[in-house]
Amino acid sequence: VRYYVGAISRAICSLLPVYLIFQFNFGGIFRADKRFFKGLSFTLPAFMVAIDNFPFVPIVGGDMTLKIYAGNLFPYLLYCISIGVMEELIFRGNILPLFMYKYGGGKTGAFKAVVYSSAVFGAMHLLNLFNGFGVGVFLQVGYSFLIGCVCALTTLFTGNIFSAIAVHSLFDVGGFLFEEFGAGTLWTTSNIVVTAIVSVVCAAALIVGFFKVDSDWVYEKLRLNEKPRENN
Repeated sequence: VRYYVGAISRAICSLLPVYLIFQFNFGGIFRADKRFFKGLSFTLPAFMVAIDNFPFVPIVGGDMTLKIYAGNLFPYLLYCISIGVMEELIFRGNILPLFMYKYGGGKTGAFKAVVYSSAVFGAMHLLNLFNGFGVGVFLQVGYSFLIGCVCALTTLFTGNIFSAIAVHSLFDVGGFLFEEFGAGTLWTTSNIVVTAIVSVVCAAALIVGFFKVDSDWVYEKLRLNEKPRENN
């Protein structure tokens, strides 16, 4: 029941960011075109980051076990997807394009938009301090900033929000498994080493992709080069 309530509440909350996307004339972010499919190849490192968030290493090593009942699987997946949908509609559907508009095109403007929108995304997780002060909250802020950068880059590569939703949802599906169904030890030495290696390699690939992919077409697609009309 908890999963369904969470998914339904996030679905309702997603209506406002969708409305704002169209109010800001960012509706093109839902559209797929030829460049979308071409840009998908550059998103592969982002999906690798999400897949690496699954606890494969500790499970294979026997340090962790999962107890997932068949009846819990669908609502759990629905719950994780609802998080990805709502947060991407807010941050990559609205906040990222607004920063892109503010700082303009080119690599410098796109870089600032990615970093600043991801910083806002990371800072939002400080709200978890209301549930109790802990170092874990600040760690969550840090990795949320990084996954925000990853999702922002996939949006720039494809000019479409669905790639970011897919990456974010997949990341959460793997990330919540231990908390919801796991027993044992998650962050073993081997898991930390593998995660660090995958993260560095994928980060390097995403940075290369950022400089190789021309994101100016995304500005045109989302009409970010247009100045707002003045009211007479």
